[in-house]
Amino acid sequence: MKAEKTSSPKAGRHAVTEAYHTYQRLVERVEALARDIRQRYPTQVTCHAGCDACCYQQFTIFPVEAWHLAQAVTRLSLEARQRLRLRLEQPDNPLQMAVSAQPCVLLENGRCSVYEGRPLICRMQGLPLFSMMIIRPDGGRRDCCPLNFTDMALEDIDAQAIYNLDLVNQTLAAIHHLFIQEHPQPDRRVSIRQVVSQALTACSVAEADNTP
Repeated sequence: MKAEKTSSPKAGRHAVTEAYHTYQRLVERVEALARDIRQRYPTQVTCHAGCDACCYQQFTIFPVEAWHLAQAVTRLSLEARQRLRLRLEQPDNPLQMAVSAQPCVLLENGRCSVYEGRPLICRMQGLPLFSMMIIRPDGGRRDCCPLNFTDMALEDIDAQAIYNLDLVNQTLAAIHHLFIQEHPQPDRRVSIRQVVSQALTACSVAEADNTP
């Protein structure tokens, strides 16, 4: 099999600053808890490559996450970026969008094409969550993918193996505010699709500049 050529033109103009370092530490903590949950409940967590139901949602993310995601896009091989560009350029079908959920533009053959650079919301998808915003019919505040913990009550899950979504969101919001202070820009969330489009444009400009 012919190896894909790799090229990583720099996307974006932000320097690595304290806000971004803090975001990276938050990602590490979220990932560490994910590993712990899997180790504690190996038979209860069924998430695996190809299980992509949670990827049929259109998320928005903070600028600090957008910058992180953009770097992951630039690290893709040239061929992978070309496939991503083709998916991005496919016109939306309003009728299809009305009757069925549409896949994330990063989804390719059941897998995230930038798995290591995915946003926090994607990293926690499917795993046990606690939030005051969650209100189940029985009054519970916990939730997870219906394919996980199918023979175990959510209330019986160890509290140390559940994401406190409110705390994660509060921490991320604080990091976001620090990030936009360091890198002045509109204080608003952006869609993953928009981030990918801008990153690919930056890659195209860099590739053109490097053309002899």
